[in-house]
Amino acid sequence: MQQWLARSFSRRVGTARTSSKRFGTAEGHFYTASGFADVLAGCDPQPTSPEQLTGRHIQAFVDHCEGRHGQSNSVKRLRTLLREDPELPDAARQALLNVRVKGPEIERPGAYPDTDWQAITTAARRDVRLARERIESGRRLLARWRAGDPALSLHQAEVGSLLDTFDRTGDLPRIPSGGHTAAVVRAGGFRVLAARLCLTRSEATAFCLLLTGLTQENFGTVAAWPAAHFRPGGAREDDGIVLIEEVKPRRGPEREHMIAALEDLPADLADLFAASAEEHRLMLSPLRLYQLLLSLSELPRRHGRSSAAFASLYLGSGKTGSFWGSGTDASDVRAWARSHGFPAARNVVLGGPPAVDVKRIRQTALERRRHPVAHSRRTLNDLYLKGSRTVQADSRRVVGAALRQEVAKARAVQAVPVFTSDFVAQAQQDLAGAAAQVGLEPQSLKELIGAQRDTATVGCVDHLASPVAEAGRPCPASFLDCLSCGNARALPHQLPIQLAVRDGILQRRPNLDPALWRARFRDPLQQLEEIIEHYTDAELGKARADLTDDHQHLVDDLLDGRLDLR
Repeated sequence: MQQWLARSFSRRVGTARTSSKRFGTAEGHFYTASGFADVLAGCDPQPTSPEQLTGRHIQAFVDHCEGRHGQSNSVKRLRTLLREDPELPDAARQALLNVRVKGPEIERPGAYPDTDWQAITTAARRDVRLARERIESGRRLLARWRAGDPALSLHQAEVGSLLDTFDRTGDLPRIPSGGHTAAVVRAGGFRVLAARLCLTRSEATAFCLLLTGLTQENFGTVAAWPAAHFRPGGAREDDGIVLIEEVKPRRGPEREHMIAALEDLPADLADLFAASAEEHRLMLSPLRLYQLLLSLSELPRRHGRSSAAFASLYLGSGKTGSFWGSGTDASDVRAWARSHGFPAARNVVLGGPPAVDVKRIRQTALERRRHPVAHSRRTLNDLYLKGSRTVQADSRRVVGAALRQEVAKARAVQAVPVFTSDFVAQAQQDLAGAAAQVGLEPQSLKELIGAQRDTATVGCVDHLASPVAEAGRPCPASFLDCLSCGNARALPHQLPIQLAVRDGILQRRPNLDPALWRARFRDPLQQLEEIIEHYTDAELGKARADLTDDHQHLVDDLLDGRLDLR
């Protein structure tokens, strides 16, 4: 059994085509295999070969982990270790896959409030600006010394000579005992001189924090970016985009390599964001920030023989000394935060400066842009946005606004005024009085009663006064929309068609997509029901008897959309 577990462990971590690329992951698999071996050793009878494993042994391991810290992770690791093992019996494999252990509730880090976000990004931007000014100043002095500028003072010439030595060799002049020469000491020492041409570890961390916020990538992924990049096929140098190959091992061997596109801020967006100034545009552009990083880290990359974008000089002291380095990690973030007055998470006080958390930085960027990066839209919604208090509050506002809009639309839909048989009889006796009663011109009421202003289902007071067209132009709306128009009037002679339209809508409901039926017919059906409620059963029966084939053809054309196409 030990040999089989060793083979399983080797198959999981010993090849290039596995997702276990880090020592910590391999160590976790090893301890899981050891724990499983201990459980098997305590079984009665004890299995002596993998062929003897059953679901009972898998359950014994689950019971062994019950109530322990990391129970869910232990079961998941065992599943990862053995699920594709060719020597594991199918019954045991199925039992392993069927195990469901509820994991601990994981609370996603919330986004930073605006004030905290500004505090962190302002500190990082300040570091970037100071690094750029310092290194560009050192390069200008070096260029003047190499050009033999006679205007240089003795001190400047001495510093220029030392910078030239450092640029060519990566070190400064030393005495036989190993210490630096007096000239180096007079110029401020190794740390001061080296920093005039090199990006420091702390400044590289500031770059990484800013790029994480701009690209929404994981901090560790950004920290491992290479200096090598390329442009899309045929692109010019000024096309404002470069492509970088990045690696995310947790995605597995088939999907771990990805291409990240870094784009410049377009000119029109720069104007929109008031970022027309070069300095402001730099801090909003992932491409420009990346190019500045490559420029400032050129010397550490050259002498450190590194291909990483985040090449820097670690200015240590004591036994550690200074050395060339690449990348940046969690310890660098903690050191950067401490040096800028940001407390550790456990020491944060209400109203004080925030703790610097790279996960919260990415969460903030994702919540602000709400566009998936290196993951699917579903992952963005379910994992990053669903539990966010900010997103929940925004969602409530959006849903509330939509509901209020629908209520307003429902209230705006006017019930069609119905002219009953009694009113029509009154109008035939006293047209002027009846017209004044309903607020119409006598001629308009006469034409309505005489069916001269009929649309498909109702009469129209004035088709040249449409709410959806300019005054004086014929109404272009669908005849079904007449039922929700303020110009509509319902009269008794239209009741046969109104009944037929209602029946036709109900007949089509089982045969249409529910969403399509609701969008096209729900409101007209409700308005027809309100009209029909004004009539007695006798009037409804007579209207059904008066329905003709021409009426039915008109109804079919209306509901099938043929009238809208004319």
